[in-house]
Amino acid sequence: MISLVRDLMIGVTLTCWVMSLYKLRDLARNPRYRPLRALCLALVGITVSLTIQPFMPALDRALGVLDLARLLSNCLTLVAATAAQAFLLHMTGDDERTRRRVRRRTVALLVSIAAIAVLFALTPARAALDDPRVASGRYYGDPFDAPFLYVYLTYLGWSMTQVVALAHRYARQAGRPLLRLGLRLIVAGAAWGLVYVLGKLTAVAAGALWPGSALVSDAVVVFSFTVSILLILIGSTLPSWGPLVGLDRLGARLGAVVDHHRLRPLQAAVHRVLPEIALLPEPRGPAGLLAVLRDPYLRRVRATVEILDGYATLRPWMSAALLSAAEAAGRRAGWSGARLAAATEATVLAAALEARAAGAPPAADHEELPDLPAGGADGGEAAEQVAWLARVARAYRSPEVTRLRAELGPATGADDSEREHRVQ
Repeated sequence: MISLVRDLMIGVTLTCWVMSLYKLRDLARNPRYRPLRALCLALVGITVSLTIQPFMPALDRALGVLDLARLLSNCLTLVAATAAQAFLLHMTGDDERTRRRVRRRTVALLVSIAAIAVLFALTPARAALDDPRVASGRYYGDPFDAPFLYVYLTYLGWSMTQVVALAHRYARQAGRPLLRLGLRLIVAGAAWGLVYVLGKLTAVAAGALWPGSALVSDAVVVFSFTVSILLILIGSTLPSWGPLVGLDRLGARLGAVVDHHRLRPLQAAVHRVLPEIALLPEPRGPAGLLAVLRDPYLRRVRATVEILDGYATLRPWMSAALLSAAEAAGRRAGWSGARLAAATEATVLAAALEARAAGAPPAADHEELPDLPAGGADGGEAAEQVAWLARVARAYRSPEVTRLRAELGPATGADDSEREHRVQ
């Protein structure tokens, strides 16, 4: 297990060198692009930090100070963590507020490194360079404990928490699938970085209490650190090399499959009441799955068009009063924003489907109804329209909308005051 972890770490170090050189080439072409500068600093920092670690005994002897190589490796890791934050901040904006946030993090980094250097200088060495354990290398495999280590772990833990928050927030805004996937990999990598921090603290405590556990705890720490670096490395560079190997096309195809799956329940509900809108017979079972996988783009377009045809056909049975009552009931339940809009739209659509299926007359106030669907309408982007209809489909199946439908009653035959009374 330990040998496998070490081999993995060597592989990650070599990969870091490759990706660092690849991004440095991009930086040479566009040296003024702040996000790329920060990314290159992060990659170079962690690459050199990883490269130092196998050579710590030789470097300490060359520099004449025990653990100085460890200190340099740790400080470079903190530089990389801070640069990763700067990269994510610059990706979301390049205004003065963003630059202030980057400067504050740079100051925090410099203060932390200064504190680490002072504590290192004031802490007596645990052994001499000519100690047999140091000369044989056994010293570097034992759990390490020193005051500066806790400053390092505190700052690194805070940095990884910031990276998780920033990458998660940016992933929700990112439009490109590969960028979104890369940011989620960065989130996962930073989370593993937090596991490394906790593992390191546990290893120190375990090494003091149970010396025999050192090998196991060291393997866990090295594994979590290596996985963290690997995920962040892949995530931060994926948008640039992913299209070269066709990952963007694969991601787009998988995205179309997922979109069709999300739209399918609403499409099926419309089909049951309005079978005439179906463009083609819907294949079922294994044949249906293969049809979706063979051409997911066509299936997604077909589902979208059929749902929109259903909206148009059902509009006479959609009640403006019901929409208003559903919105009022949703606000009382604490809903707001897109959640409220999707739930009220799903409620009106469900009522219209029920009314049409039951042969009820059209709603008397359907002409007062605003245009539906609310999201992605009026010539909006196709992706926005699909995302909105998928949100309505999810709301359509939710227990909240089912309960709301039962409380508000039919789409026709009741005025607004009666519906308000039902949900009081």
